[in-house]
Amino acid sequence: MSKNACLHQSKYFQLKVIPLKVLAGLLSVSFLAACGGADTSNTTATATASESEAQKPRAILISIDAGSEYRLRNSLQEESIPAFYEVFNHGACSDYVQPSFPSVTAAGHAALWTGAYGNISNITANSVHPLPRNEFTALAAISGYSSDNSSAEPIWISAGLQGLRAGGHHVTQAPQTPGFPSAVGERTAENEAARNRVIEGYQQDHVVVMNGYNKMVQADGLLTGENVQWDNQPEWQNISQLNSTLEPQFFSFTNNVGTFYGAIYGNERYEHIAINTQPDTEGAVIATASPVEQASPVNRELARHFSAPLRVAHEDGSLFTRLRLFEMSENGREFMLFHTPMHIAETNHRAAQSAYEEYVQGWFGNSATRMYSRGGFGPTFYQGGDGTAEARYLETAELATKLFNKGSSWMWNEQNVELLVDYFPLGDSIDHNVYGYLDTNYPQYDAELAEKANALRNNAWQLVDLRLRHLMSLAEQDNAAVFVVGDHGMRASWLEFRPNVLMQQAGLQFLDDNGMIDLNRSKAVSNNGSWITVNTDEWRGGIVPQEEKAAVIAEIVAALEALTDADGNRVIESIYVAAEHPELGLGGPAGGDVYWNVADGYEVNRRHNTAEVTGPTRLWAGHTHSATDPNMGTLTCAWGGGFEAGRIPMSRQIDVAPTVSEYLGIAPPAHAVGRSLLQDFRAVRP
Repeated sequence: MSKNACLHQSKYFQLKVIPLKVLAGLLSVSFLAACGGADTSNTTATATASESEAQKPRAILISIDAGSEYRLRNSLQEESIPAFYEVFNHGACSDYVQPSFPSVTAAGHAALWTGAYGNISNITANSVHPLPRNEFTALAAISGYSSDNSSAEPIWISAGLQGLRAGGHHVTQAPQTPGFPSAVGERTAENEAARNRVIEGYQQDHVVVMNGYNKMVQADGLLTGENVQWDNQPEWQNISQLNSTLEPQFFSFTNNVGTFYGAIYGNERYEHIAINTQPDTEGAVIATASPVEQASPVNRELARHFSAPLRVAHEDGSLFTRLRLFEMSENGREFMLFHTPMHIAETNHRAAQSAYEEYVQGWFGNSATRMYSRGGFGPTFYQGGDGTAEARYLETAELATKLFNKGSSWMWNEQNVELLVDYFPLGDSIDHNVYGYLDTNYPQYDAELAEKANALRNNAWQLVDLRLRHLMSLAEQDNAAVFVVGDHGMRASWLEFRPNVLMQQAGLQFLDDNGMIDLNRSKAVSNNGSWITVNTDEWRGGIVPQEEKAAVIAEIVAALEALTDADGNRVIESIYVAAEHPELGLGGPAGGDVYWNVADGYEVNRRHNTAEVTGPTRLWAGHTHSATDPNMGTLTCAWGGGFEAGRIPMSRQIDVAPTVSEYLGIAPPAHAVGRSLLQDFRAVRP
């Protein structure tokens, strides 16, 4: 797949042929100049009380993790992902969307939800500087997915405070109290007022926001006859209800949730396992050994070989798990039994949490990509497997799709929200693991492995497509609009750049006797690998006076510019001093001072205890790169709800929230600096 390939042309529209290098220049110059600050002049007034409920517009804002029209069109055919092509061909779309910088999930979603980049929201990456600076060192880091640093109002809060019924379905930086910290010192009165406004929004009965990613009590697991405790003298109750002609066999296993009990049984051969939280057939769920799924997921029940959900009581709500029995020997002593993760779907209203748990029964956050990639389901295609591992993995992806869809239906139909903000991670999960095999620049590129990788991607993205189609079907009930967006792109890597080691070689960083970074002597550090921060005296224990900061930055830039590989090629393609690029949303209290874009094939790593600045790593596909890297471009499209096929050249992630707000007839989120694209989308025709 050529990196200079232009975007697909269709009968509905024709995109200009823009080579990626030219596009990168447009992004860094023309587009950034054209897309200025906030423009709310076209925002329509909030609907009056006299308007009927039927006249109010409704909208679904769905973020497809790693969604990129360019990538999808150049790797997957329309018959595999027809809903995406329907949106691309018949919706109003941006040809290219600039993401946050670095282009990662937490920061990208904060930009989508709030209309502001990390220099305002303080959600600067997946791992961010905690604030205030005087209480933390320059090496400290907290999760960008949490609300601790959150300093910008999300669209569900602004919508709710303007009277709309709003729902957030597993959205980032929610639903906990936002931090709104100051850069240094105590929270300001302005920040306190903004924080209280968001708290007030979460208290509204018509605002329901949930996030199951905050609390996973137990990860998914794979049980075999070797990792359970066999019980030869069980105290099982109601054994006769199993109706087994074979003598049942019993085991138990324990995890973070507690102890579970299993009974293996069958007729003529062992083929069922009853699982319960107590040794009792009454209330147990049944997993039945079935051949791995081979049929297309289209027009059939998803994940049809999984057991019913097993409820487990927990102090924070109900937990559920579902089980899939992939294999069982004739004597019942060898088996492969998968169980799903167990999450708490935290919400801002406990009653809503209980209702959601009862309706969905077992939502979990991601398909079993880690288990698959580590060989848990058997040898993968890149380990010489025959496809069985991939088929098993895809069944877990089917179940995730099914439960996400069920949750969206609950929000849309049961809560009757006028704005549904939603999310789906599956495309990102699978592409991290296998998209790299498609890159012909990879030194060990193998055409056969590339074909197998894309076959797996095809099947996984087909499920993402079914997810999108489900949301489109919900919207069609009320002629609502679906805004399809993404958080970042993706590109392959097999080498890594270690900025902390570079700072050591430049004499700007030192290690102590224990091999740890010595902040008493170090002038520059990278707490997450995505930027370098000057260890100024704003930070706790910082040593660089403010008047010397510019000189240290100059030394950092010089070291980055001079870095080359063994063949004399530059490792760093471009360098961005945060203070010089406000249009990219760089820096801010929780961001760094110097950013960059690494050359093709590289990813970044914050390791500090190795001798080499660069080195080989495993084949991977990632996205912790510059917003000006065309491979990181994502998507923004509006479909249904009166939108027609059309194109605008470029836009930014921070334009999404203002656009959706104007469509709904409300003011944009309080801290948004993006501009609404609504009038552009309305005006442009094929």
